[in-house]
Amino acid sequence: MRISTWIVAAALLCPVLAVHAQDSSTYKVDFTIRDTGDAGGKTGRKYSLLVNPGHKTTFKVGNRVPVTTAGTGGVGGNVQFTYIDVGMNIECTVGENNSRLMLRGDVDISTAVMPEKGVNAAPAPTISQIRLSLDTTVAPGKPTTVASFDDPVTSRKFDVDVTITKT
Repeated sequence: MRISTWIVAAALLCPVLAVHAQDSSTYKVDFTIRDTGDAGGKTGRKYSLLVNPGHKTTFKVGNRVPVTTAGTGGVGGNVQFTYIDVGMNIECTVGENNSRLMLRGDVDISTAVMPEKGVNAAPAPTISQIRLSLDTTVAPGKPTTVASFDDPVTSRKFDVDVTITKT
């Protein structure tokens, strides 16, 4: 009986042991976003994340801006708000394909422009947004430009570089 118990236990644990035997490396993903129209555009802003292979990692920095969705502010009024995340939002997943690294990610850069005060002012802020969806392959340890674009509203040009290294 004891031998059969060990065999059953070993058979049940084999898939678990196989999962733990796989490479459990973590990757450091560096996003560098440069505004080439800015004096500091050569260095840019750098955002770093540690990502486990196959798992989505989320990075958010910025503000939550309240936007009125219903009601009035008068006496006894019931005002309702919704909050919009503005700033830098990055979501990414990393995987391996031979000697290359696969990157799936969303980069959202947004700002809120508050309306001018006055009678004809808009009731809510205007949200300026740049959104990128990435699905690409990069060489490990080498900075790779994954996006380069002109802002359609201003004359600014942006470059987005990614460097992925195994930690």
